[in-house]
Amino acid sequence: MVRHMKTPLSIYIHVPFCAAKCIYCDFLSYAGCDEGKIGAYVAALCNDIASFGQDFDGFCVETVFFGGGTPSLLTIEQFSQILDVLHKNFFMKDAHLSLEANPDTVNTEYLKNLYKIGFRRISFGVQSFDDAHLAAIGRVHDAQSAVNAVKMAHDAGFADINLDLIYSLPHQTLADFEKCLDIALSLPITHVSCYSLTVEDGTPLADEQCLPLQKAMADEEADRVMFDLAVKKLALADFEHYEISNWARRGFCCRHNVGYWTHRQYVGFGLSSASFFGNKRYKKTDDIDAYIDGDFAFVLTEELDAAALATEQKILGLRMMKGIDKSLSCEKIEKFLRQGLLVEKDGKIALSPKGIDLSNMIFSELL
Repeated sequence: MVRHMKTPLSIYIHVPFCAAKCIYCDFLSYAGCDEGKIGAYVAALCNDIASFGQDFDGFCVETVFFGGGTPSLLTIEQFSQILDVLHKNFFMKDAHLSLEANPDTVNTEYLKNLYKIGFRRISFGVQSFDDAHLAAIGRVHDAQSAVNAVKMAHDAGFADINLDLIYSLPHQTLADFEKCLDIALSLPITHVSCYSLTVEDGTPLADEQCLPLQKAMADEEADRVMFDLAVKKLALADFEHYEISNWARRGFCCRHNVGYWTHRQYVGFGLSSASFFGNKRYKKTDDIDAYIDGDFAFVLTEELDAAALATEQKILGLRMMKGIDKSLSCEKIEKFLRQGLLVEKDGKIALSPKGIDLSNMIFSELL
């Protein structure tokens, strides 16, 4: 008898609620929503999943990722409802469950219950271990609550803990960032994501009133020095630099995000969530009231032909430090090899240290 293998699939669940909106955030989220609104949204989310689960009968779910917003604003009962619907509608054997959380939204009992219902990875939006820097960007937690949250998660059973950190914060010095890294590395973590603060259109940070904060951010040279510091310190602590902005201890790369970078198909549920399957991209509505009222349609946004898929494979693959297979080389890649922005090793082509600094330019030219 021939046994047909199911196609690997990732699921993203969007939780668009926050206690407060950070000044740099351009994700679709709402601050200070009441419990009734959150409850109505969770009910809609469960209906959304149930409406389409049967369409993915030939898929095996590899990872489920709850992002936001702040997913840890949901109760254990609400998470259980969502997971129950997922298990009823998808083939979830050995699916890896992870969520984003803010340090001020968790306690020991909550974390133990998250682990009990199946979560195995938690990602804390720490951003900094400096109270003044946290306040400047609109974070509502303080440094000590971040330290406590990591320790509580570890004690609750989580063996896979990520910290999101931001550098080039207003008035942040290299010494400040080094202290932040030192504190992070003193904690029982397995993964670090480091991002440079950027000013996105439509965010409070982009407003004229925040111009003093913009001017206090690190310039391009200082930003690069901070990144290089992260590369060196994390390497010394046995964290593998496996993607431009991500480091992990052996065996703890973010399985969900690796799926994106290696072109695994994924489906998104929840407000404004994105999906990619059958060489097509889809998006859900960004109108929360329409969503709660039952607008769950996958709206087609793009259909990728073979050439577009190949280009995307190159760009996503080059985000990872192991690079892409040499067989994917093209004229533009050959040019970047000659310029030293890409390097060839063991049949692979990858970004050089200089190429990492200029990666946005490289990816733009490859499009």
